[in-house]
Amino acid sequence: MEYLIDTHVFLWSFLDTKKIKQKALEIISNEENKIYLSSISFWELAIKHQSGKLNLQGINILHLPNIAKEYDFTILTPTPYDYLTIGQIPQKENHHDPFDRMLIQQAIRNNLVLISKDEKFTQYEENGLQLLWE
Repeated sequence: MEYLIDTHVFLWSFLDTKKIKQKALEIISNEENKIYLSSISFWELAIKHQSGKLNLQGINILHLPNIAKEYDFTILTPTPYDYLTIGQIPQKENHHDPFDRMLIQQAIRNNLVLISKDEKFTQYEENGLQLLWE
């Protein structure tokens, strides 16, 4: 199967795997599955790192693409249509994060299961999001 991992799942995959639920960890570790990481996640991480909100435990931020490659994650770059159709997903009152909305859009448009702990994502299942955490 094919999956898209949320930004925090990417970080936990090499910083603290104990934070990832066992089922999600098994899926990520299974070589038969194709695991995508959105390039949007790198943008999000760069912004959080610059603002001081991200502790990479001594890892140089410029090494993150190499870490993704080491873990055999495939980088998923948004297409112009991902950006242009973002309005097809309703913006929920309690959820305005543009990074999350793009990940949700990419998962829906590419028929990928999104692996995320973010409970706010469940409200997008009615819009076609396939979500996995437990």
